[in-house]
Amino acid sequence: MRTPGKIAFITLPAFAAAALALVVAVEAWVRLSWDPHRGTPGFFLTDAVRGQRLAANYTGWFAGVPVHINSLELRDPREYPLPKRSNTVRILVLGDSVTFGHGSVYETTYPYLLEQRLKRWRPDVDWQVWNAAVPGYNTSQELAQLLEVGDRFHPDVVVVGFFENDLIDNHPVRQPGHVHSIAARVLSAARRHLYSLELYKKVYLTARWRLSGSNEYRRRLEHMGSEEALLATASDASVLPQQQLTPFERMTDEQVRQVKCIYGMTPNPAVPAAVQRDAGFPAWLETVRAFQQLTREGRYRIVFFANDVPPICPDGDVFYDGGSRALDTFYLRVLGDGTPAVSSYDEFLHVRPSQMPNATAHPIGNANALKAGVLFDFLRDRVLVDSAHSSHGMQR
Repeated sequence: MRTPGKIAFITLPAFAAAALALVVAVEAWVRLSWDPHRGTPGFFLTDAVRGQRLAANYTGWFAGVPVHINSLELRDPREYPLPKRSNTVRILVLGDSVTFGHGSVYETTYPYLLEQRLKRWRPDVDWQVWNAAVPGYNTSQELAQLLEVGDRFHPDVVVVGFFENDLIDNHPVRQPGHVHSIAARVLSAARRHLYSLELYKKVYLTARWRLSGSNEYRRRLEHMGSEEALLATASDASVLPQQQLTPFERMTDEQVRQVKCIYGMTPNPAVPAAVQRDAGFPAWLETVRAFQQLTREGRYRIVFFANDVPPICPDGDVFYDGGSRALDTFYLRVLGDGTPAVSSYDEFLHVRPSQMPNATAHPIGNANALKAGVLFDFLRDRVLVDSAHSSHGMQR
């Protein structure tokens, strides 16, 4: 008769060996079926404070375009020393997928195009525009990111890219517990090296959803599916004609005033008030105030850039108000309370949607060039005036 000790001695090692063999087999199967165009796994790593971050030195695909994340976790093929030269002006750009360049080749993301405009303006200055945006981030995650990297990066200016969905799910920045930090490091290592990790995660979330019936697990599954779709889209979108920068028409102020959109939405002045009643608004506002406090304390020179675009008229090749101007004005008033703030909204009213690909969602090509122009003009005229008189950069 087998004793419990003998059963445990024989059964547990056998079970562990079988489980390990299964894991190895699944990992081998996933690697054999892996599309090499996707690059290595681990575009996102787990972060104990920010939830997720970009993996340093990642090379692969995201949203149909090749991407490279350098050793500083910036979307940039170049590497940079942290110490600055005497003539360096470093601009750190924070944001979400719009600023990162979802679906856009690196050379037509608006932070890169901003850098090119600055270099043409003042070639004697060593301009560095660092794109630290992370797809999916909200304003509180961007604040946590700045608090983590700011003292190391020493930016002269910090541009915080804002998009309307940044109001969702903001939380106060808090330091994690010891266990949470260890778990984040373990998960990050697994996400970087295990090709099959996402498969296990999907099985786990599906089981939890089926057993609990909770919509929270269903939403996490849907979000995971959308991320997988973005990382799996390896068709080279860089060859699309919309990626190219081409001349575009700019309407006069008088032409804009004469725009009529017969089938468009009627402006609703109550929209800003409705936004303030949203459950996520107080936490977002608190985060914005925290950014503004950093400016008042002199720690960082913050500039908010609202990636606002008016809707497209359904019966003409024009952008029109449709009630969104009131919302843009409201956002600028909140963001500009003690901090410089600018929006791309008005400039888009002066151009044709047909010449601004994906402008209202994830812009590419000319739409990013227009944003870079708006931001360049604002920084040159309102923020970088010191460097217009000196080639020695700007000190924090």
